Amino acid sequence: MPWSSCLGHNMTSRLQKKLDSIRRLFLLYITGAYRTTPAAALQVVTGHQPLHLQIQQEATYAREKHIDSGVKAIYTDGSKTEEGTGSAYCILENYGIIASWQGKVDRSNSVFQVEILAIRMAIEAASALHRPIKIWTDSLSSLMAILNPKSHHSMVREIQTLLVSHKHIHPRWLKAHVGYLGNKCADQLAKEAITKGDPFLLPKPLSYLKSEIN
Repeated sequence: MPWSSCLGHNMTSRLQKKLDSIRRLFLLYITGAYRTTPAAALQVVTGHQPLHLQIQQEATYAREKHIDSGVKAIYTDGSKTEEGTGSAYCILENYGIIASWQGKVDRSNSVFQVEILAIRMAIEAASALHRPIKIWTDSLSSLMAILNPKSHHSMVREIQTLLVSHKHIHPRWLKAHVGYLGNKCADQLAKEAITKGDPFLLPKPLSYLKSEIN
């Protein structure tokens, strides 16, 4: 039996704390967050659960020989070029694309806005599903905004409200351009959305309004 199976079901609280402290150092390095960032926030942003829980899950798998292959995932992305700005998501199941959405917005809209829009539209699609589903994004700034209870961004506030109502939906962060199929798909769709997506009206970003005033 693997070592994780033996260790996972005999985990002491002292060992749990030690494993979590080790994991926290890696999460700080991955995200570049402040050292004072709570461990729970780091775990939500990166999609990593406490290390001792992961070991326990692996131990359970080794003991029960069971995998839930029905879990769905949605990948989101936004793109901005000289031609315009696009937003998209794609839904994957068992490594196959089963649904997608593309939206194009005004050239003045920011990458942050279309990243948030993609997450918002993905949550709306996921709300009709009745199983745990993860929404993956490579936009760390978007997830940090969603985790901020004091955010004044209207769409971020909408997302926060939706996540409270739909607890089976879990936003997660992944590193961009490292070969994830879903991330590649969403990135390509977002680029195509600049010219092919459904028109979507977003308010002008504050940075654009300031430049116009100047």
